[in-house]
Amino acid sequence: MSTASARAFPDPETNSFGSSLLWPSKPDPLPVGYGSREDRRRMAQAMRAHWTQANGERGTQVREELTSAQSRQGDATAFWDAHKTTVKALWANRSGGRGKTVVADIHPVAQQWDRGNPSSPEAVSATAQNPGVQSPYRWRCPLFPDDHPTWPAWPKDRVLAGAGCPACRKLTRLADLPTLAAQYRGDQSLEDVAYGSHDHVPWLCRTWAADPLTGLWRKVEHRFTAEVKSRALQQDSCLVCAGFLVDDTSSLQTWFPELAEQLDDPGLDPATMPTTMHNATGQSRTPGHRTYATVWWRCRRGHRWQATVLNRVQGADCGQCSTSGISKEQVRLVAELAELFVLAPAQRPDPRLPDGVRDFASHRLAVAPEFKPAHWRYQDVEVDAVLHLPGLKVVVGVEYDGSYHHSSAVREGAGRRDEQQKSEVLASAGLLDLLVHVRVGELEPLEGEHLLSVSVAERSGPFEQASAVARALRERYAAHWPWLDDYLSAGVGIGQHQADAYITEVWGQLAAPRAKRPQAEPKERALRATAPHPSSWLAPVSEPYRRPGKPREIVRDYQCRRCGDDEMVTAVQSQVTYGTRTSCGCLKEETSRRKRPVISHKETQAVRVWATGRGHEIAGMGRVADRYVASYRLDDAGRCDLLGEDGLLAETAVADWARQEGRALGVRNRVTSELWLDYAHHHLTTAADTSEAGGAEFH
Repeated sequence: MSTASARAFPDPETNSFGSSLLWPSKPDPLPVGYGSREDRRRMAQAMRAHWTQANGERGTQVREELTSAQSRQGDATAFWDAHKTTVKALWANRSGGRGKTVVADIHPVAQQWDRGNPSSPEAVSATAQNPGVQSPYRWRCPLFPDDHPTWPAWPKDRVLAGAGCPACRKLTRLADLPTLAAQYRGDQSLEDVAYGSHDHVPWLCRTWAADPLTGLWRKVEHRFTAEVKSRALQQDSCLVCAGFLVDDTSSLQTWFPELAEQLDDPGLDPATMPTTMHNATGQSRTPGHRTYATVWWRCRRGHRWQATVLNRVQGADCGQCSTSGISKEQVRLVAELAELFVLAPAQRPDPRLPDGVRDFASHRLAVAPEFKPAHWRYQDVEVDAVLHLPGLKVVVGVEYDGSYHHSSAVREGAGRRDEQQKSEVLASAGLLDLLVHVRVGELEPLEGEHLLSVSVAERSGPFEQASAVARALRERYAAHWPWLDDYLSAGVGIGQHQADAYITEVWGQLAAPRAKRPQAEPKERALRATAPHPSSWLAPVSEPYRRPGKPREIVRDYQCRRCGDDEMVTAVQSQVTYGTRTSCGCLKEETSRRKRPVISHKETQAVRVWATGRGHEIAGMGRVADRYVASYRLDDAGRCDLLGEDGLLAETAVADWARQEGRALGVRNRVTSELWLDYAHHHLTTAADTSEAGGAEFH
């Protein structure tokens, strides 16, 4: 049986016959990514692709060398065939008798007479022969006199049979294929090995193998045995590179040690197993039937199951421990809702969870066939949570709709239709009264009689999401839940410790550690002058240069036009260009000396209640943002026409007003805190003056 091994060598070496085999050029490092199973699978595929390309190039060289050698062999064969015809014709047309013709009379043969022979061609009969005795006469090849050795032959064989150079009859040897000869590690001489030999001989392939941890390449040698004919005539590549043999450069143990630890068959060695094993050898040809090379696995919780190696490498895990269809974001939302409402218990206890850890797995609801639409093929319907509302005989299901997997780009056609029909099917079957869809980001809301669509921000946390669901349910059923007000005013979640415990038990960790990517050497940026931001007061007075001691930081000397100070100030050019810095520091000092308008504690609390009632979450302590205060004052005075759809002032409207009034905006044309309040004061004062003027005219 063929064997294979791989060893790292620092320097190239030659085989016992002097053929040198060098390593090909070193490939670029592979990106490691986060070191996940998918990242390593991608790296292994890239390594095999590199091997395939290198062996393909080597096979092309062997094919060209073989074609050249076979062409030379054809020319030699044609020469000796013509030589044989010519010699036989000369013998047939000889002028002397049989015993009187000498070798010199047959000129083509006489020209091959070796000078070291004991006699001359004029003194030796053309039919000289002594059967059973080696001829004392030697001959020299006319085609390759320097390469082919002289050979012994009786003149009779040379003349009557037309025998030629024996070396030319077996011209193509393994030595004539230098690319293949460099990999040969057999005991015979290259000159003695025919390129069409059926012998299995050892070979050595020098290549590069990727490190699954770093993505860097190391020199390795693949050693294997293979038939000479298949390597020369079929240009078969290295058996290890092609995947027919496995060594420590391509084994399951090397690339996926965590899977190797889960093998539950003592007869299997992961160090000799491939990472792509899937179909069993000699699989059935029966249509619709396939045989797969499944092996036994055992997870860390003791579950035992069968799967192919390729399925495991591609991401398949223990079915009983699978988290398919469950996301950590969903778990955190359900854990928070479980603190507000009554969470229905799981249908089957999860054996992975120890005592004290709540189960937040999805629920599978069995729907009777008569309630299923004709096109449905689902055996049961999955919802992320089932809740019982306190004080109401209402059962609510919750669905967490992520921004990607539920987008129109992913779910369209039948998928979107089934998503819309789910609530109606569950309600008609008497399993749920309402299905709440928590729609993340910019997902379009869903509509239905037994469906409630709740939109939440893309990066909202579990507290914000649970609060939005609770408010929507309270409004839907006009319920009075005093404890809900306390929860909403607290501003923080109370169920995340339970979510952390569940995630740790099911996923093994709260978050997968991110592998450090190799840092590329930073390129030195060119010195290029850029103009200051339009809102900047700084005017450049020098060309950009690198800050001494910090060559990566490009600075420039400026003068401030706002304060009129002649003293130059050195600033980072990019900060001035993008408007992060707009003055020498005088603007910041003036802003710090300016007193902010005083907002009373009573008004601050009123603003909090007002904002919370409109769905805006404000921290429970500290000063409220001036935008909320200004919006509250306008709303309280009946000037809702100045507010946007979200019930707040629009920043663009305040900025336009400030420009009309000649008021200065902040950094990057942002609205400052006093502009919010001044805008509200301006419109409230204008409205009051208009009202008084109108009243006086009426009287």
